[in-house]
Amino acid sequence: MARKVYIIDDDDISIYLTSLVLEDAGFADEIHTYSSADDALAALSFTDTAPLPDVILLDLNMPVKSGWDFLEVLRPYEEKLKGKLDVFILTSSIAASDKNLSRNYPLVRGFLHKPLDEESLNYMKQTRNSRV
Repeated sequence: MARKVYIIDDDDISIYLTSLVLEDAGFADEIHTYSSADDALAALSFTDTAPLPDVILLDLNMPVKSGWDFLEVLRPYEEKLKGKLDVFILTSSIAASDKNLSRNYPLVRGFLHKPLDEESLNYMKQTRNSRV
C-alpha cells in the first residue's frame, strides 16, 4: 500500500476511474489528482523535510507539458528520489517506442495501459514490494 498517490492526467474521466480503482483496492491513504504536469510539479517539493508521494501515475500525452516533460524536470532529483518515489506511466499509448523510452528514466517502475485494472494494480504492488 502507498501512503500518498499522485494521479497526473488531463482527462477527468480517466482521473475518476483511476481514483475509483485505487480507492476500492485500498491502495493509498491519500490520492491527489492533477490535470496538468505543471500543477503536479507545483505541489512537489524536493526538500528533505517535505513529504513526497509514494507513487505517481503519469499520463504521457497532455497539452502544454507532457509526461515526458514532467520526467525531464525530475531528472536532476533522480538520485535523491530513487527508492522513495515510484512513477508508473498510465497511458492510452500503444507505441512500443514510448515503452522503450520510459526505460531511460530510473524513477519509472512500470508502463501501464488505461484504464487501470486489477492486473495493473497487482503489478504495481509487486513492483513496489520488490524494491531493492
